[in-house]
Amino acid sequence: MAKKRKHKSGGGLFDIESPMAIELRRIMIRLGRQIDLERKRALLITSAERGEGKSLFALHFALVLAYHLQKKILLLDADVRRPVQHTVFQVPLSPGFAELLAGTLPVKEAIRPTKVKNLGFLPAGLGGGNPSRLFSGDRVRDTVRELHEFYDIVLLDSPPVVPVSDPLHYLSGVDGVLYLVMAGQTHRDVTQRGVEILRSAGANILGVVANNLAEVLPYYYDRKYYGYSR
Repeated sequence: MAKKRKHKSGGGLFDIESPMAIELRRIMIRLGRQIDLERKRALLITSAERGEGKSLFALHFALVLAYHLQKKILLLDADVRRPVQHTVFQVPLSPGFAELLAGTLPVKEAIRPTKVKNLGFLPAGLGGGNPSRLFSGDRVRDTVRELHEFYDIVLLDSPPVVPVSDPLHYLSGVDGVLYLVMAGQTHRDVTQRGVEILRSAGANILGVVANNLAEVLPYYYDRKYYGYSR
């Protein structure tokens, strides 16, 4: 009997034909109907609290986009307070996003290549003792514009919105927000509070991704989820 062929994953990070990858592909398709992914785009991925699977989703979604779209994708670790993505790619934390915001080095010197075709990675960098000082003025927007000279779609793995205000500084540089919720775990009031924070800052919430604890699959809901509407 012939052995069942295993699907290759991007750089050994992900099985591109796994149930999760298939669900992420559905999210990609639905998202493409809301926002034209043929144009230069930047998307913010955030949640209300930590521990809702935001960074894992951002990583896997970046891999799916890189595999299925004929576009250059950049995964940007925008959590300069508690970065994690550099440990996945096994690269130094710095230089990275913080140094770009500070204007201390060119974009080309901060971006890390990956083993995955069409996918680049930008680590968080060293934010220092007061990271919020990096976000003043138009620094985030200008940095994203610079990144768009090299990449078509930029995914910002952002901190959660309830504990810190950092994600609100990123809104001027992105086209929309994907909001992560851990189904069955995050209290509805906390989730609603995160939505209200984003809405009050003028965020374009494209949809909610609910991580399902039983199946470990993300499910996508439109902007009306949890009472949000434009």
